[in-house]
Amino acid sequence: MSASETPAAPTTASRGKIIMMAIIAGAVITNLYCVQPILPLIASSLGVDQTTVDLVAGAALLGFAFGLALLLPLGDRFDRRKLVLGQIAVAFIFGIAAAAAPSIWTLIAAAFGLGVVSCVPQQLVPFAAVMSQPNERGRNVGTVVSGIMVGILLGRTISGVVGDTYGWRAVFGVEAAFMIPVFIAAATLLPKGVPSTQLSYGRLLASLWPLMRDNRPIRESMIVQALLWACFNAFWVNLAALLADGPMHLGSAWAGGFGIIGAAGALAASLGGRASDTLGARKVIGASIAIVTLSFLLLAGAESSLIFLVIGVIVLDIGVQAGLVSNQTRAFAVDPKAQGRINSLYMTATFFGGAVGTIISGWLMARLGWQGIVAFGILLGLIAMAIHWVGSARLPQKQVSPGA
Repeated sequence: MSASETPAAPTTASRGKIIMMAIIAGAVITNLYCVQPILPLIASSLGVDQTTVDLVAGAALLGFAFGLALLLPLGDRFDRRKLVLGQIAVAFIFGIAAAAAPSIWTLIAAAFGLGVVSCVPQQLVPFAAVMSQPNERGRNVGTVVSGIMVGILLGRTISGVVGDTYGWRAVFGVEAAFMIPVFIAAATLLPKGVPSTQLSYGRLLASLWPLMRDNRPIRESMIVQALLWACFNAFWVNLAALLADGPMHLGSAWAGGFGIIGAAGALAASLGGRASDTLGARKVIGASIAIVTLSFLLLAGAESSLIFLVIGVIVLDIGVQAGLVSNQTRAFAVDPKAQGRINSLYMTATFFGGAVGTIISGWLMARLGWQGIVAFGILLGLIAMAIHWVGSARLPQKQVSPGA
């Protein structure tokens, strides 16, 4: 350890504290995904096409990636509690700006800003990792990730219902109002964060490159999860268009309602964390990639069958969520003193992949329809599988750690 770094004081969070972190994380992440079920409403209201309106969702994810890259490393240097509270307060302001946006480009800008400050959940994930015993780290990280995934999926459900009833602007208004009790809960219940380094902000950012360059588990986890998250968002961002424009002719409330179905798979994050603790992260990652690829084979029949759509949603969410926590657990195991920076690298790659997947899939949906989305998802799954297989082939026969 260098002289410029000091170890964090060992603190173990209670199970109740971990669950509260999960609830706060799930509440804040809804800012990012509430737009997806209401994209057709925005397009109709502002007079834009599918490709353009998908930029709203893409901007939110891209902003989130920027926030992860620029704000997350600060969690190793400063009190994470203060960082969380500041971001929630600014999220309230951007939510109001989005609700009042007069044009599509103003809305895109507001969505980007909202995305930047909505990286609160990923401030809480390393909180949970640092404050866990090694044999409980996967379980506790999985609990917080489960909260995030439930927030993503149920946030869509609420957004769809509110949007159908009161219009898309009301969705952003509700999101902004919701940040008030979330701020109060975070201020009351979150423990004070203990910095793990005295590095300056510039040196923190500069340390990201060698951290990634010198640690293959971090690099592989970043790439694989970016591909899986691109699959995840390619499906969800185009679901409303499939339901509205396809043979089913269903509205935004239906698109949001599928969040309830997807939430049934949210337990996979917690189970994936426990499996990573016992079986090893690499085995869980491999299974997750296979499950996501299978889900798109099922979703090929979603245009004509609600049954295939429902089963495909559940399978997709199980695979993506198990992959999210197992890749994250594998990356965190590299250096317990650099959890914020590792999470910054990992989640920036994940959500950059999601943003790119959202933008490309909007183009594919407009030109090739739903089967273009299916082919895109299968292709990304096969690429992730190839990367994982090559990484496995490079490992020595005797593993030092099951997460390596």
